[in-house]
Order: sequence, then structure tokens, then C-alpha cells
Amino acid sequence: MSEPDNYITEDAEQRELLVSNVLQLQSQLRALISRVDSAKSEHHSLLTENQMLQKYINNSLTSTAVFGATQTNTGASIVKPSD
Repeated sequence: MSEPDNYITEDAEQRELLVSNVLQLQSQLRALISRVDSAKSEHHSLLTENQMLQKYINNSLTSTAVFGATQTNTGASIVKPSD
């Protein structure tokens, strides 16, 4: 085999190796993008759930405070007659 033919073969092998590495890296990148998209979706879902729970807690605290104030006012307004 002559010297120039050897360079062509080496170039082709290097090119194949580079293409193989690029394809492998692209595959890894796709997997990472998929994980990021999944994490974004999970984050959005949890954020929405947390907002709903916060509203529920606030409504519960508000209704408890109103109910407690009503009970206190009702109890305070009852006056027992003197003997």
C-alpha cells in the first residue's frame, strides 16, 4: 500500500470514529433533554398542586377564624340573669 492510500484510510477511520462519537453524543443529549422536559412537567404539576393546597389552607384558616369569632361573640353575648 502506498503512503497516500494509507492517509486516506486513516482519514476515513477518523471520520467514522468522529461520526460515531457525534451520534452517541446526540443520543445522550436527547436523553438529557427528555429528562429536563420531564422535570419541567413535574415541577409545573407540583407547583399547581402547591398553589391549590395553599388556597385550601388559607380558606380553612379563614373559615376557622370566622367560625371561632362567631362562637366567641355568641358566647360573650349570653348574660345570665342575676338571682
